[in-house]
Amino acid sequence: MRTQGYLAFVIGMCLTAWTCMKVSDAQQARISNTFQRDTDKIAADTSTRLKIYFDTLLSIKGAFTINDKINRAQFVRYVDELDIRKRYPGFQAIQFVRDVPDGDVPRFEASVRGDTSLLTTGYPDFAVHPVVKSERHYIIEYSEPLAGNEIAFGLDLAALPPHRAALELGRDSGQLVATERITLVQDKTGEPGFVARAPVYRQDLPATTVAQRRAALVGWVAIVFRVNNLMQEVLDPVLAPNLAIRIDDAGDGQAAAPPAPDKLMFSSPGSGARPIPGMVVYKHLDVAQRRWVMRLAALEGPRYSQNLTPVVLVALGGTLVSMLIAALLIAWARSRALAAQVRGALEEQRAFQDSASVGIALFAHGQVVRCNRGMEDIMGYGPGELAGQPSAILTQGHEQAFRIDPLTRRAQSELELVRRDGSVMWCLINGKAVGESPLAGEEVWVIQDISDRKHAEAALLDARDGLQTSLSELARQKASVEAAQRDLSNVLNTLNQAQTNLITSEKMASLGSLVAGIAHELNTPIGNSLLTATALDDMVRGFEKQYADGGIKRSALETMVADTKTACSIMTSSLHRAADLITSFKQVAVDQTSDQRRRFNLSEVIGDTCATFAAQFKRANCDTRIDCPPGLVIDSYPGGVGQVLSNLINNALLHAFEGRAHASMTISVRETGDGHLMLVFADDGVGMPPRILHQVFDPFFTTKMGQGGSGLGMNIVYNIVTGMLGGSIAIESSPGQGTTVTIRMPCVAPRRDGEGVELKLLSIP
Repeated sequence: MRTQGYLAFVIGMCLTAWTCMKVSDAQQARISNTFQRDTDKIAADTSTRLKIYFDTLLSIKGAFTINDKINRAQFVRYVDELDIRKRYPGFQAIQFVRDVPDGDVPRFEASVRGDTSLLTTGYPDFAVHPVVKSERHYIIEYSEPLAGNEIAFGLDLAALPPHRAALELGRDSGQLVATERITLVQDKTGEPGFVARAPVYRQDLPATTVAQRRAALVGWVAIVFRVNNLMQEVLDPVLAPNLAIRIDDAGDGQAAAPPAPDKLMFSSPGSGARPIPGMVVYKHLDVAQRRWVMRLAALEGPRYSQNLTPVVLVALGGTLVSMLIAALLIAWARSRALAAQVRGALEEQRAFQDSASVGIALFAHGQVVRCNRGMEDIMGYGPGELAGQPSAILTQGHEQAFRIDPLTRRAQSELELVRRDGSVMWCLINGKAVGESPLAGEEVWVIQDISDRKHAEAALLDARDGLQTSLSELARQKASVEAAQRDLSNVLNTLNQAQTNLITSEKMASLGSLVAGIAHELNTPIGNSLLTATALDDMVRGFEKQYADGGIKRSALETMVADTKTACSIMTSSLHRAADLITSFKQVAVDQTSDQRRRFNLSEVIGDTCATFAAQFKRANCDTRIDCPPGLVIDSYPGGVGQVLSNLINNALLHAFEGRAHASMTISVRETGDGHLMLVFADDGVGMPPRILHQVFDPFFTTKMGQGGSGLGMNIVYNIVTGMLGGSIAIESSPGQGTTVTIRMPCVAPRRDGEGVELKLLSIP
């Protein structure tokens, strides 16, 4: 019995270990995908931002291409319209570099000093610096904004080899060109920077060959960049604390230069966290005829580190579920053993009843419900032919013949009964009401053939000589009847005890089903809450990092608040769902394990009972509709009502929807106006043929023997409804048309002398 439970526990633990490994692998795959996605995003954003900036440089070149004699005032107005402080924070300055032959330098200085297009005083202190001997001079003529960039005004780039090499490369190629890593002369911090320039040629001269370009050169338009400002604009504040980023200038792209301090363009400040081994990627960026190498390494932190909490929770949940399944299997095996014992006891009682020489029958509402073989032999009927017949066929139509005294709840008389062949026989009948109230309508009758005694009494009228013999025979027969009555009492006591054990077993099986259903249903809301809480924890850690770095934006705060509200809403709804399931389970479990009478809301009991079957409804794809007045309060036994509904639902799920892709159940309740109510349970299943419908309330009758059906569910429903609840039950069904069970019961259940379920006699048809 315990072997199955232990085996289920071992299998469950193996599945739990496998699930934990899968969860860990899924986390590692998610981290790798996240890291790859983040690095691709940073590289793409950097490349996109540089392209936007270079497009701006090309637009300035376009303006000079149309008019290569743009004066200082026009240049300033053009730059002001760009609003570089707001729209292009990575710009240090926008410049125009003039190509001046060595002999024209004095004239160029004089023209700049006398330039009054912007200032009426001109620039009297302007001078080209530093002084250098060269055939060509590349002098910064316009530099905007001028404030903060004064040192660059008049700077001769021919004196600076990196700048000179880049300028001449751009002049000869006619394309954008960027310098190597430089320290900007106007930047006091010493941060790395670079300059991107585009050559401008005279519009009336050809510029096809290198010689033509040199002859047509007017100068260069340039944008001065601070790399740190550029990357601060590109980097996502959420990603920056989790990545170590380094950018090196690899040269002109022909041969990659190894990383060196003088090639370093950018290095992220870092958060003090250690790099994660193996999570490093290199990205190559083409920057105006140069190549940058971007190295991105993942840092230890919440974004790229494994979270062991889900693995631990899966392990604990799997262990708990495995233990519950093992306990359920052990309880199920014990309940089957107990059912087998009860079945054996009932078989023994059936054999005992069939071997009796007297007839024993159960009458209800003027019909023969069940009888033993002795009754059928006495009345001349075959096996099973007398059950279901009206009792009037035994008494020549006198329905009052079988009648119980309402005071003593017993009856004894001698009647002439009619056999099946029409012959009349004298019988001694003894009756007893079943249950506390004679209004229940069920009686047990013991019938003994006394035709011989009657014949003897008739003979005594003619011959008194045989009086003593007849009296002796009468005494013997009376003793036989009394012995039969004692035997019947013993049978009733045995049946009562068996039925008590049977109901206890059925309750344990029902509670086992409740535990399995609730365990399955709680998995989803608790899992959702755990997942949302984990995501919320990640968001909070990211927000704390932003706060610690001092870079929180309003949009980030609003996003954090919105995400927190959403997470709280998801957790609240999921936990409310779990709480509702647990409340329903507790109420149903208490009711079904207790026979206490109380006032209760019928719609709540129906709803709680249906809630415990949510998992079975989902697996069967079954829709359930409840139509019950919300304020209907009755004084009865909620445990009995819940047990009846549980058995009806279980019976429908087991028998009615086999082979069906979709099913539906309806539970409706209405008051009849006479202190009673009508509860109708209907399904659209396969229905039942007349033969099965005739035996549906018989104990141990099932069409699923060996497949999970015990044949006890509907018999217990019949006994609880007609006994404990004081009502009546009827069932209608036909093949393919579904099944409808109608229960009529009082709003105030009959009073009982003691606690527990009122038992009914179980006779074998």
